[in-house]
Formats: sequence, structure tokens, C-alpha cells
Amino acid sequence: MFPTISFPLLRLVSALVVLTCAVVLVSPLSGMTLSDSLPVHAIMFYGGTIGAYGLLPFVRRGDIVMVAIWVVLGVGMAPCFTGQELSASQMFADLAGVLMGAAPIYIARMRQIAQGDVRPFHRRAAEAEA
Repeated sequence: MFPTISFPLLRLVSALVVLTCAVVLVSPLSGMTLSDSLPVHAIMFYGGTIGAYGLLPFVRRGDIVMVAIWVVLGVGMAPCFTGQELSASQMFADLAGVLMGAAPIYIARMRQIAQGDVRPFHRRAAEAEA
């Protein structure tokens, strides 16, 4: 039997993961060179993405991925405002982290569809009538 984790505890842990990733994300502004590593970039955005999925359970899965990709673009474009060049390798590492965080969600949904678990087209309208 697996131990159960309460929903508020799960949200707290998710918030801490997102906060930790945000601190590592802004660490280059303080002069730390830890975030210059590509694996750190990928792990940072992976943690941010899975933390967002845990923190925001009622937000559509596609919206979380889209916001994460916009954050990747924002972080990648930020050096341009200080006169530096874009780092394509860091942007690809960030994107890889987002995709690694989102892939299990989409793989699980594809498995459900393959097993025949499809929702009605007007799911919300069907729930309102019931």
C-alpha cells in the first residue's frame, strides 16, 4: 500500500519547487554562475513545469505548457535588453526541461485514449444537464 499525501501538502511542496526554480532562475542577476550549466537550466525548467502542474491542478494542461514556453522565450530574450547575445543552447535546454515535465501528462492521456477512455465532445454541457 502506498502512503497517501494530502492535497494541501502536495500544493505546498509544488510551490516550494517552483520558488526554488525561480530563485535559481534569477541567480545570474546576483553573479552566481551555477545557472550557466545546461543541465541546471533543463532541471530548473523541469522543476518549474512539474511544480506548476502540482500547484495548479484545475488549469488545463495545455495552458501550463504554453505559459512555460513563453517563460522560456522571456528568459532567453532577457539578455538582449542588457546588450548580450542570445544563448540558443540555454534556450533549448530550457525548452527540453519544459517538454520533459509535460511529456508524462500527454503520454498518460494518449494511453487513456488508446484504451477507449474518450470524453463526450460537449463534456461540460453534459455535466450541466445531469
